[in-house]
Amino acid sequence: SIATAAALTLPISPAGSTKLYRKGGSKVRLKVVAVIGGEEGRKDPWTTNLFDVEDPRSKMRRYEGKYLDIFQALEVARYDIQYCDWKARQDVLKIMLLHEKVVDVLNPLAREFKSIGTLRKELALLQEELSQAHNQVHISEARVSTALDKLAYMETLVNDKTLQETNKTEPDSNASTSYSRKGINNKYRRSLHVSGPVEPYNARLRNFWYPVAFSADLKDDTMVPIDCFEEPWVLFRGADGKPGCVRNTCAHRACPLHLGSVNEGRIQCPYHGWEYSTDGKCEKMPSTRQLLNVKIKALPCFEQEGMIWIWPGDDPPSPNLPSLLPPPGFQIHAEIVMELPIEHGLLLDNLLDLAHAPFTHTSTFAKGWSVP
Repeated sequence: SIATAAALTLPISPAGSTKLYRKGGSKVRLKVVAVIGGEEGRKDPWTTNLFDVEDPRSKMRRYEGKYLDIFQALEVARYDIQYCDWKARQDVLKIMLLHEKVVDVLNPLAREFKSIGTLRKELALLQEELSQAHNQVHISEARVSTALDKLAYMETLVNDKTLQETNKTEPDSNASTSYSRKGINNKYRRSLHVSGPVEPYNARLRNFWYPVAFSADLKDDTMVPIDCFEEPWVLFRGADGKPGCVRNTCAHRACPLHLGSVNEGRIQCPYHGWEYSTDGKCEKMPSTRQLLNVKIKALPCFEQEGMIWIWPGDDPPSPNLPSLLPPPGFQIHAEIVMELPIEHGLLLDNLLDLAHAPFTHTSTFAKGWSVP
């Protein structure tokens, strides 16, 4: 089997299922892990060749304390690339082995001999190891990218030196020299895309309705903090029972509002008791002279078909909300909130592929499903 990893940031996520407040915004890096396996006990020659790579450090010449000429420096840069490649393969191999351990822990036969508490502890430890392994993969990617830049720079120096020597011996080769130098003087380009900080979202992505919470989770006296496009927001119900979404930051001292409470349809800051309605207007300032027109940003927020929807864009919201009702002949069996470490495109592709469920999810939601 082989595992591959990538990263992407999604626009919306729960603002901490175990912690009430997540400091520093909503950037959530989601790793993609795809595991492709063959028959047990049968070695895949392609996979074997992928990881059966010798550590190149044993073959590298020792240059400690020596001044290197340009060709020796180029040789060192090439060995650096080989080492980074070897290290990246080891990182991916570690992720693959950890995923095999996860599969073993989740094996239905193993669950019969272990308590739920033991399984949770084992999965938590494996999750931590996977997180560290994924971080190491990103570090290796960055090192490979830097090594590629160094190698490209060294090759440019070597080519310049070669051209200079060629010009001395062949002064009449103006045409070929001019053509070659044109290619060399171009800035070297990275040939590896490094998964690191995600680029800013396109502004047009904000101008859509997004479902962010189930109606059943938003009681009259509760708040639901969320992160949307790198910004913290909080949902609560006003005095009329309709949902509202305001910036999760008090206009007074920037305290997270979701740490407070809902008082008569207004969200109350836990620091000085300032209260805000669902339109973001501050309607109460205890121990403070009432200031006029104090507001925090509020988003258009509506409730439809058991979901809470928000419009985070600056354009006027669309009058029609998408429908999430199942097609005729289907019914909703459960409402589940999950934060998955997966790229959104792969997730959608997987959810559309229901044919795999009777074979892959036999011990969970697809238990007893017939083969389509």
